[in-house]
Amino acid sequence: MNDPQIDWVDRDEEFDDDEAEESSADLTLTEAKFDGLVVAPADWTIETLYTQIGKQIDLDPDFQRRNVWNAKAKSRFIESLLLGIPIPQILLSSKPGVKSSFLVLDGKQRLLTIKEFIDGKLPNGRKFRLKDLRVLKVFEGKTWEQMSADRDVAGKLLNETQRTTVLRGWTDESVLYEIFYRLNSGSVKLSPMELRMSLYPGEFLKFILRWTENIGPVHHLLKKRSPDPRMGDVELAVRYLAFTDLDIEYTGDLKKFLDSTCESYNIKFDDRDFVRSVEDRLAQLDAAIEAGINIFGESGFCRKYIKGNFESRFNRAIFDIMSFTLSIVEFRKWALSNGSALVDEFKRLSASDVDFSRSIETTTKSIESTSARFSKWIDAVSALSGIKLPQPSIK
Repeated sequence: MNDPQIDWVDRDEEFDDDEAEESSADLTLTEAKFDGLVVAPADWTIETLYTQIGKQIDLDPDFQRRNVWNAKAKSRFIESLLLGIPIPQILLSSKPGVKSSFLVLDGKQRLLTIKEFIDGKLPNGRKFRLKDLRVLKVFEGKTWEQMSADRDVAGKLLNETQRTTVLRGWTDESVLYEIFYRLNSGSVKLSPMELRMSLYPGEFLKFILRWTENIGPVHHLLKKRSPDPRMGDVELAVRYLAFTDLDIEYTGDLKKFLDSTCESYNIKFDDRDFVRSVEDRLAQLDAAIEAGINIFGESGFCRKYIKGNFESRFNRAIFDIMSFTLSIVEFRKWALSNGSALVDEFKRLSASDVDFSRSIETTTKSIESTSARFSKWIDAVSALSGIKLPQPSIK
């Protein structure tokens, strides 16, 4: 969804890939956790893959919205299949507790493209017509419906084999996260939220995906004109809900913290009152971001202040403390009337308090750093505003 009223530029480079992000370092891994892992390679035809999507291969439509490939890339992939060009393997994992059902660790875009092409429809509802082909010009502008009328052409695509590897026997999901991180190292890193959605499917995560489909303040903050393919918008919403839920304790493991939040909220999402409370809290997040941008400006909100200047990159650690405090209605009203004082206090704390500056720069996920940045910021603005603010639940 693109809003014609949006006036900011889509800037991926401003989304800081800092230490506050989830990473492989969060995992507690031992060699023993890999002992039962079985890697089973196989050659599946395109027809087999297509028929298994939605059956054995879990691509829930609610989780298909974040397509990374554009129409041109998808057309080139179909052309590669028709030409018989070797393409990377698809990596699946057995799904815990469900017989003959698989999670997709690598190859989701290829599977989505196969499904969309044979179904004949792109995510935006338009017909899937091949475009910008480099070799098979005869198929330019063609749909699968048109091409499949020729049995030779149809057979060529459907009988083409795709190397598919299935992982079985794992007993700890941290093994899957580790494999996921390694698959994405050295390339455009995808958010672990995609894997989290497969491991913890439920109504809450479906709700959050739908919520981030509507372009709003979170996307303004991230300079995204459309839902983030890497699900940075989803991650920020979940982070905010987790830290502002005083019943969920942060113990220094960010992955476990967000996992447990999603798992808990999925269970509670059959309670309409709980759903309304989440909707209300997300409305406060929107208001908090709008207020923050109003007070600090687009170039200053959720950015580090170092040597007299705001850095250009977005910082998750600062987002956590800003969204936490500005989502409180009474404090937000005060902040909007005393914006200069709030900005000056953030600059003062960043420049003069070594523990605070370290807590937003290095080892930001540790209990000590997380506790330090929240407590120091909340104590400072509570004293400044005269409003007693709560502290998040940190072990």
